[in-house]
Amino acid sequence: MRVRLRGHEFEVGAARTRAYWRAVADGSWEPATFPIFERFIDREHSCIDLGAYVGVTLLYACQLARRAYGVEADPIAFAELRQNVDANRPVTDNVRIAEVCIAPRTGTVDFGNCGEGGDTTSSLLFGNRRTHWRVPALSFEDFLLHHGIEDCNFIKMDIEGGEYALLPTMLQYLRTQRPTLHLSLHPCHLGKRRIGWPGKVVARLAATLRIRPCLRLYRHVYDHDGHPMSFQRLLWRCLAKVTIDVVLTDREWSAAGSSDR
Repeated sequence: MRVRLRGHEFEVGAARTRAYWRAVADGSWEPATFPIFERFIDREHSCIDLGAYVGVTLLYACQLARRAYGVEADPIAFAELRQNVDANRPVTDNVRIAEVCIAPRTGTVDFGNCGEGGDTTSSLLFGNRRTHWRVPALSFEDFLLHHGIEDCNFIKMDIEGGEYALLPTMLQYLRTQRPTLHLSLHPCHLGKRRIGWPGKVVARLAATLRIRPCLRLYRHVYDHDGHPMSFQRLLWRCLAKVTIDVVLTDREWSAAGSSDR
């Protein structure tokens, strides 16, 4: 299946994920994501895609970046990711992919899915579900060392709730290197399944406060459409919303100034 997206093209194997790729092709899948990539990724630097799934963001990012690193721990999704990267040579010659979970500590972890696996919701938080795998894990620091990454200025993180444990371990790197962070927060996955609404709110509040140093590290916090967002507004949305997408950056960006190709 040939996908054309905002002036960029790539070939994908769509047998299992045909509906997903159709949504990408017709522009209905996360249309605000790609202007963010166009604004903050450049040919002088590398980018990292944490939670690359089957590759839509990675295939797009590699056409903007010097080098693009994709990380996916779900083995079903990773198999398709590898096929899609290989199907787009030589465009993807600057891509490096890793079947690993980026976790607070290097070792092995249980990584799972609420369904059968291979969709966009696999997570470090679901390691005790019926569908789960024992997978290799690297700390973010060890991942950088393993791949020799020294020029990253953009990180996309969409790891279905794992961000709450991972971000505090990345604080020193974020503080010193200052990459733009395109972050998806998933407060909906926090708290035990059988606790009531008050308990879930407490779990979301506690988790959000733990990552507060990372959220407040940058000069600017934008929502997915390029509008400035205060920490107080972000906190309230984390208590009530299913998923929140934000851009943390030291660079100016406005909705009016973003690309709309």
